[in-house]
Amino acid sequence: MEERFDLEAALRSHLGYQSFRPGQEEIVRSVLSGRPTIAVMPTGSGKSLCYQLPAVLLEGTTIVASPLVALMKDQSDALALRGIAATFVNSSLPDTERHDRQERIRRGEFKIVYVAPERFRSASFRACVAGVRVPLFAIDEAHCISSWGHDFRPDYLRLAEARGHLRAERILALTATATPEVRGDIARALALEDPRVFVSGFDRPNLFLEVLRVPGDEEKLGRILALARKGGPGLVYTATRKNVGKVVAALRRNGVLALGYHAGMDDAERTEVQDRFHGGEAPIVVATNAFGMGVDRGDVRFVAHFDVPRSLEAWYQEIGRAGRDGRPSLALLLFNFADVAMQRRMIEASHPREPLLRKLWEEAREMGEGATDALAERAGARPQDAQAALKLFSRGGHLERGRGRDAQSFTVSSTDVAFDDLGIDLETGAARLLHERRMLDRMVRFADEKSCRRRAVLRYFGDPAAPASCNACDLCVGAQAPQAEPIVVASSRTKREAAAEAAPLDADFNPEAFQALRTLRTQIAREDRVPPYVVFHDSTLRALAHALPTDEPTFLAVRGAGAGRWQKYGDRVVSALAPFVAQRAEGAPPA
Repeated sequence: MEERFDLEAALRSHLGYQSFRPGQEEIVRSVLSGRPTIAVMPTGSGKSLCYQLPAVLLEGTTIVASPLVALMKDQSDALALRGIAATFVNSSLPDTERHDRQERIRRGEFKIVYVAPERFRSASFRACVAGVRVPLFAIDEAHCISSWGHDFRPDYLRLAEARGHLRAERILALTATATPEVRGDIARALALEDPRVFVSGFDRPNLFLEVLRVPGDEEKLGRILALARKGGPGLVYTATRKNVGKVVAALRRNGVLALGYHAGMDDAERTEVQDRFHGGEAPIVVATNAFGMGVDRGDVRFVAHFDVPRSLEAWYQEIGRAGRDGRPSLALLLFNFADVAMQRRMIEASHPREPLLRKLWEEAREMGEGATDALAERAGARPQDAQAALKLFSRGGHLERGRGRDAQSFTVSSTDVAFDDLGIDLETGAARLLHERRMLDRMVRFADEKSCRRRAVLRYFGDPAAPASCNACDLCVGAQAPQAEPIVVASSRTKREAAAEAAPLDADFNPEAFQALRTLRTQIAREDRVPPYVVFHDSTLRALAHALPTDEPTFLAVRGAGAGRWQKYGDRVVSALAPFVAQRAEGAPPA
């Protein structure tokens, strides 16, 4: 079927590339032939082209399911600049904009539509695509559909049903990290008949792979400080939010600008961190694994792991964010067996046993709503046990969990449902517990590898390019990480002082003025039908709430404000801040 296309010419004319990268052309031809296709290609190797090129060649609207909100917008914008009609539909859009886009999808105005997997829960979205011809259904980050993958997401289980609803003529599943068992799970979950499987491009010879055994946090922090000073940009991954704060505080205390990122932050704050990192304003981001999917900065010079990751898949995906420009970059794992023990405890806590689940559900039903910590205390459980249980209950739709700063709260929606009627698959939970233990054991064995790390990784993923040895790992050519620098340790200080040190750099602001500005920003965003962060980032609102500008010069003196925003919003900002300026003039105490 694909023979009628001149793929090289189409590649140049539609997408502006002169040639295919390794593996891309074979995948595109498989997709065009109509055969179900699974493509396993590492981060940064050009997976998106494998559906974008077929999409522009085929009649109809290609639907791309992806969890990457930032990627949806970036790729839609990039395609639009090339004259390819593309859009996205996700929860970041105001209702009016979402309805407008869905109506245009219904009319067949787009060649490519990006959607979040949870969008298929929406009756209005299902209705808008019901009559659309879908020549290709592409599923990005397809490992999320596998219960054996490192990033399982229940909403992905809906995609097999969505495939039937779309009546898609072709299907392509793409992932950056999938072992043979995960690839098999993807095929089964999506009901793919005799799929072609492509595994290629996992070797990143410009990435130097190093595992360094360290005695404790002081040396870890000293090594990361040395890396940051040697030259970023860089990413530091930790296993917990607490460690995000610890590393950020240590780097700032020693003169390095670093930003933290984790799932406990609200959407606007996380978007702000991503934008500041992508824009070059912040050279170092310290994050949990919540940061990364959709990160597209080519000049990241190092990725360091402060804690041992839970699986080789997670580690390889995260280090893949370094060196996308092809220049030498370092992937450094700081290994300590205490971290392995911590990960084992976290794995156990994420799978509470049946008696504890029963107790937690009974207490949650009685409370109706409340804080996770309060639920844990009532049930005599650890907070992490309660969090895991609430996550499990929410998957079945029996309660809703808070998001962002309210993430540690819940509301029960099925108080009349007994535990035995929740439909919890305890056997699968037990099997997943065993599987996660095995994944961590594989990670530890990799740290203990005695020959070539590159060969070990490539063989693990089934890439046929695995060499016998290399010139870019610590086992073949010796360690490359800089020696630890002395760390300026924190003096004895209060918890409030420690929290302030790890808080955003512009945290000294009038909180009531900040809330007034956020309300104004929401109003403007609704009027302009754009996400709030497009109007102002939270960091700019905090700076405005600190400076309390009264005219154009004082507004323009605020970082992130700018002449364009003064023209659009200056008068409204000054008006919103006027009461707080008056308070300051009267000598009122800070709010």
